[in-house]
Amino acid sequence: MKIKYCKRSLEQGLKPVYKSLKKKYPELKQKKTGCLGQCKSCRSGCFVMIKSQPIIEATPDKLYKRLKKIVG
Repeated sequence: MKIKYCKRSLEQGLKPVYKSLKKKYPELKQKKTGCLGQCKSCRSGCFVMIKSQPIIEATPDKLYKRLKKIVG
């Protein structure tokens, strides 16, 4: 599984999510990219892409909890 992050999202609060997942799941592939082409999702909340599907939550904490459930 690979989680993709927009650099703008990382700058707006997802950096702790990225670092926490990297520490808890070192085998998990995470990629930072300039833009994921999901501007509507990016403006509406915290989001990442998994398998071309946006995962959106209102806060970084909620997104982290949801990603932990997805990753297992």
